[in-house]
Amino acid sequence: IKYNYQESLGISKEYIDSQQHPLKVIERPHRPDTDRMAAKPFVQIDCLYGFACNPCEFACPHGAITKTSTSTVPAIDFNKCIGCMECVYQCPGLAIFGYNLQKDWLFLPIEFTVEPQTPVYLVNNNGEKLGEGLVEKVFKKPQKTNLARLKSFNMSKEELIQVRGFIPKSNYPQPLQMKSTAYKAEGEMYVCHCDDVTLKEILDTIGTRKFISIDEIKHTTRLGMGACRGKRCIRRLKQTLRSYGITVVGDATPRGPLSNQLSMGELYPHNRSEHIHIHPGKSHAVQKEVKALVAGGGIGGSALFRYLAEAGQQPLLINSGRGASWRNIAGGRPAFSLPEIADIALKNREIFQELQKLSDIQFRSIRYVNFAHNPEVYNALMASREWSDAYMVEPKDFRSEISAHINPTLDKYLGALITRDCWQATPGRVIDLIRRIGIQNGGSIQEDCKLIAVSRKADKYQVLVQNHEKKYIEYITPTFINALGPDGKKYADMLGHETGIYPVKHQAFITRRLPMMGIDRNPLDMIIDRRNYKGFVAVYGQQLGETGQIIGCASPAIEPMETDKNLKINSQQFLEIAAEVFVDWLPSLSSVGFQAIWAGYYVEPRMIVDPEKGLFLGLRGQGFMLGQYLAKLYVDKLMGKSTPKYMERLMLQGDGLPEKAFK
Repeated sequence: IKYNYQESLGISKEYIDSQQHPLKVIERPHRPDTDRMAAKPFVQIDCLYGFACNPCEFACPHGAITKTSTSTVPAIDFNKCIGCMECVYQCPGLAIFGYNLQKDWLFLPIEFTVEPQTPVYLVNNNGEKLGEGLVEKVFKKPQKTNLARLKSFNMSKEELIQVRGFIPKSNYPQPLQMKSTAYKAEGEMYVCHCDDVTLKEILDTIGTRKFISIDEIKHTTRLGMGACRGKRCIRRLKQTLRSYGITVVGDATPRGPLSNQLSMGELYPHNRSEHIHIHPGKSHAVQKEVKALVAGGGIGGSALFRYLAEAGQQPLLINSGRGASWRNIAGGRPAFSLPEIADIALKNREIFQELQKLSDIQFRSIRYVNFAHNPEVYNALMASREWSDAYMVEPKDFRSEISAHINPTLDKYLGALITRDCWQATPGRVIDLIRRIGIQNGGSIQEDCKLIAVSRKADKYQVLVQNHEKKYIEYITPTFINALGPDGKKYADMLGHETGIYPVKHQAFITRRLPMMGIDRNPLDMIIDRRNYKGFVAVYGQQLGETGQIIGCASPAIEPMETDKNLKINSQQFLEIAAEVFVDWLPSLSSVGFQAIWAGYYVEPRMIVDPEKGLFLGLRGQGFMLGQYLAKLYVDKLMGKSTPKYMERLMLQGDGLPEKAFK
């Protein structure tokens, strides 16, 4: 179908003009001749301006009303009109009026309440009295304008067609009477009623200036510091000063809450949990008992679920969304400055190896290349060899030991520690497998299940959730484990646990598929640069064995600045530092594009693995490297089994095994 664009544009312009700038088309409504008026009922359409409105045309069952375009007025064929008054009901502008001159009846639209048998004045468009009448009946239709039938008492038949409305006699306004009065001398004008600040005080403060900031007025006169917090007086001040040629600039610092809305006693902390009220329109929460409940389905929560199930606890795992565990860069290493964490990582690696025997999680051994950019880092790396299988290589050996693609002029580093016993696996496959193991051992999972609130009474937890069907369930359990990662603090606070943790935005990228860039055409090992450089303290990445893609991250130098940042927006600084460092390492990557860029949260500043408090939080972005073995230790301690001594340091009252050098 072909359209005439100019014709379409003309119709659009006509429509817009008719809405914004309607023109008067006729001087008075269309009327029938005298014989037609006397013969049967009829209507007048007092619609004199042309604009886009035609409900009357559709309302007429006899086709008596037509409207040819948006800029014309309705026309009536009085030979077809029978006076059914359907158009009077339908007109949104209350501009159609009906008449039956044989019976001295008028049919007028109304939008106010009036009772039958009410005596009225009949009026014109200006509200001027034309005669008197009586409301005989009010007709009502759903979703339509009401219609009143009135009887005229003292008007001729020709005069009736001037009537456009009516006013009950009891409501008709009396004429205004002007009387002389003596005005009092003008007193003080108070602009701020909360703190009694007068206009004179403000003008004295302003002096001869032509503008002043609202903050200066606040801090010199106290205007805006009262209970209303400036919501009334600041607007009043701006309007008043305008007549003096003075402008108020800036906005007041927001303050709240209002002093008369909340008392300090209401805010005083009480030893009781917040009670969540379910909307009365929803079904009441169903209570269920479970032996153990894990909140959070990342790798840590899923591993807890597995080991609780294997311990016969028939756990329930509730999960909502996909956290950082599903978005990490799939690598693990035992290279830490603390031997305790190195031990946890090695035990964690053994669990990955066991999982690979059960199902293909795409596990493979890799190496971890840690560049030393200064003597301090170099010495720390050398010291870590006591508890790890690692060796140091000099810059001249980088191309033979790390990658043949390494920049031959790279001169930023004193050496590189290469650690063996590192690994790579696909996060989604790992989590799926350990969950399946948990289900096989008696556990159950509720996906798309939101934790609403948690409280504790005596030795039982009350856990309120909303499931996928939007139904509320309150689980009663002796064992509740908070493994919610970035959201964990909120629910720890509900139970009175001061954790001090916070979520930090962590950005990552992945390239398109590439040839293998490691030694002997193997995937490139995990490489890391720990310089404090351009707002970041670590840039690292590796090549995935399954696809050849390079996946990498950069850790922010000032973590609190990245707290709760929007995950949908990646920073230019991250993209620039990732590109600079990776291209400095491997110049051939300069022509390679990013296939995807994303962000997740990791939790700082410490690990909390505390079965007594029900906390499994703060893994600091190391959940893939440490989470499964920490979950095993958690369940072992919960079930009364012996655990390593360092488990005490992971409790809430411990120091959390603070890894600083190789985080």
